[in-house]
Amino acid sequence: MKKLLISSIAVGMLFATPSIDDLQNQINDLQTKLKTLQKKQSNTASSLQKVKQTHYEDHINFHFDMRSSIDKINYKMKSGKKYNNTILSNKVELTGLAKVDDNLKATLKLEANNIFGMNDANNPYDNQNSFANETPDDTNLRVKEAFFNYFFGEDGQYMFSAGRRPAVGGYPANMREGDVPTSPVAHLVNMEFDGFSLWLKSDAMGSFGEDYGTNIKFCFGRGYSSNKGKFSTDGSPAYSKTDLDSNDMGGFLLIPYNDDQYSIWWENIWSWHVQGYVADAQGNMKVADVGSFFGSNIIFKADGVGEEISDFLDDTKAFVSLAYTKTNPNSNGMLGSTDSKMGYSVWLGADMPFGEDGDRMGINVVHGSKYYRAMTYGEDTLAGSIAAVRGTAIDAYYNHTLTEHLTTSIRATYLNYSDAGSEAFFGDGGNPDQKDYVEKATDIRAYIRYNF
Repeated sequence: MKKLLISSIAVGMLFATPSIDDLQNQINDLQTKLKTLQKKQSNTASSLQKVKQTHYEDHINFHFDMRSSIDKINYKMKSGKKYNNTILSNKVELTGLAKVDDNLKATLKLEANNIFGMNDANNPYDNQNSFANETPDDTNLRVKEAFFNYFFGEDGQYMFSAGRRPAVGGYPANMREGDVPTSPVAHLVNMEFDGFSLWLKSDAMGSFGEDYGTNIKFCFGRGYSSNKGKFSTDGSPAYSKTDLDSNDMGGFLLIPYNDDQYSIWWENIWSWHVQGYVADAQGNMKVADVGSFFGSNIIFKADGVGEEISDFLDDTKAFVSLAYTKTNPNSNGMLGSTDSKMGYSVWLGADMPFGEDGDRMGINVVHGSKYYRAMTYGEDTLAGSIAAVRGTAIDAYYNHTLTEHLTTSIRATYLNYSDAGSEAFFGDGGNPDQKDYVEKATDIRAYIRYNF
């Protein structure tokens, strides 16, 4: 019986075996299905690549920052006349970050900084490259930053950068805005330049650099280009030289010591063919080359005070910044004088935890001498720059987190000017001995900010 059953199964399998034609048809069907699957996989891979293109590691990733502010400003002139205004403004930044590989990175930052409603400021100087992004005006979208960083040498110990590099929002001004510093320091230089930089990191400075965190960065920038543009009114060829020389600035930032808690930063700058307004023989104001300029700024800063004394001090940032400037005018005069003038400024401050987790409060006190002149036109407050004050400025702020990406801030700034010309153009406008000028100014500011 068992043999009969096995034989029956064998005969059944024999008759069930497909023919060669059936096998070929099955193979063709499998090949068709395989091609279809490969096409679907290719489409899926293409879709994944498009998604990856938005990722920081492959192409460019955009970061969005929008801040709506209200400023209540008041001025009292030396003559006794008073001015006041309430200003609503909106500042939008789009920051694109790209990282092609570990040695090459690029940044693009676009900004629109506008006053609500119609703005009656039709002055062409409002839109100069050096400060147009920092002073609210129209709704035009401008290039604030556009540069690349190329790291080379052993383990990327050197860095070369070119383009429109960040030169505003440096330390310690960044803390008032609740930002990380985009530029090294803001006491002496807080205006935008196109230029180049070369950074020698601590591991490029030998064992001394590695032991003490020593590093140095060299920078060069151009604030004014001496050319007449594509079409000139006097028949000159395209981009031919004007009567003025180009205004260039160079310098270096040396960090002799940095242990990640305490550090010393020392910045030195030189600027040649500085532009300013001076009176001609008929008493009319004209743009002229007024001479050269030197500045030096040293900052002692602590990212945490003491060694585990308390959680409050561990999370407190404090600093002392000392700045020095010296003019070297030509016959046109600088800061209202043909004599070389020296000035100094002291900036003290602290940024501390306060209230809920992530909230910060801070205070700044700045004092500047009669002929101190920081390289800034992009005001850090709408009423005037505390970094450039000739006199005394006091500034206090509180930054509060509403949700993960929504913050708010309130800040009060008081400026008591001892002399005129704190933020004026180099030349006659920077003369500290003018008859009438802003003697006192205040700016009460609040903003709400979305940052993602």
